[in-house]
Amino acid sequence: MKMKKITAAVFAAALVLSACTPVEDGSETDTIPVLGNNIVTAEEEPIKTEPTESEAAPVSEEQSKPAETWADTEEPPLEIPPQSETETEDTYSEGEITVIELTYYNVTLETGDSSMPIVTMYPEDAPDKSEKWTSSDENIAVVDDIGNITAVSEGECIIRVQSAVSPEVYAEVNVTVISPEEEESEPSSKNEGDTELTYIDGILIANKTYALPSDYNPGVDPDAQAAFDKMQSAAAEEGLNIYISSGFRSYDYQAGLYERYVERSGKAEADRYSARPGHSEHQTGLAFDLNSIDITFADTEEYEWVKAHCAEYGFIIRYPEGKESITGYMYEPWHIRYLGAETAKKVTDSGLTLEEYLGIDSKYSE
Repeated sequence: MKMKKITAAVFAAALVLSACTPVEDGSETDTIPVLGNNIVTAEEEPIKTEPTESEAAPVSEEQSKPAETWADTEEPPLEIPPQSETETEDTYSEGEITVIELTYYNVTLETGDSSMPIVTMYPEDAPDKSEKWTSSDENIAVVDDIGNITAVSEGECIIRVQSAVSPEVYAEVNVTVISPEEEESEPSSKNEGDTELTYIDGILIANKTYALPSDYNPGVDPDAQAAFDKMQSAAAEEGLNIYISSGFRSYDYQAGLYERYVERSGKAEADRYSARPGHSEHQTGLAFDLNSIDITFADTEEYEWVKAHCAEYGFIIRYPEGKESITGYMYEPWHIRYLGAETAKKVTDSGLTLEEYLGIDSKYSE
């Protein structure tokens, strides 16, 4: 009967919820990366369960009636109201895009410079996410088919990206183009006074050359966390366990962590595996250290899966093997960086590090 089916579904859902284990929240760790076999694992939080049947709220007298007493009624009493056909239908037509988000909506460029915002379209399972880019004034700035904006001459214009299948859905970037002379008088986005964020082609950069302000404290980026959660679930379906051992770190936390590493290993060695305060990707909220934070992670099935699939979820292996002279950091198979699925795929397919892909360096000034 209808009542039995709904009650069974609700009870089954309760059983599923009671079995869930809290997802790692990206809490910070001050474990030093080890090149040996000492594998460090994140502490597991106690599993929280729903109340047992005996602890649940008492059943009302009417709810306790035998099911057969409702058999001949027109509408049996339900614990949850039935959904109408319209309530169960999708709220959008198949293939329709409902929202477009960009990594930035305002940009100032010097004539001849280029920049490209990262585009995210929703719903994420839409089959066609084709983009259409246009400029309100191509004498000021032009844009190509993939959203690369190039400044032409001084002035202001608007760059618009529309969904090809739902052209009424769009997002815009306000572009200001200035001359090189004006650019020189403006504050640099590099580490001068520690006051600016640096975006290159729409990507927030934090490395040995480019620093973040000491008061920049965004926490874990929600898009990065959501993408990781999906990746973690996909890995679990393959019988693999990946989790975040270290996520967002504040400037002050990184300062203390780096100093402890310097005391332990010396400054030169600490600089190989730990960022100085303001130079850590963890402060962006877009980087995660996975599982053991140990070189032996590279020998696990989890790493092989992450390496093969992380770009699908918007991540790259940030510090690959044999690239220390370019990235500034030793091989870290556990460190992933969120760029968004489209950009992560482009970087991964190029076979380049992020520095090589963007044409930047990663070196401390002193």
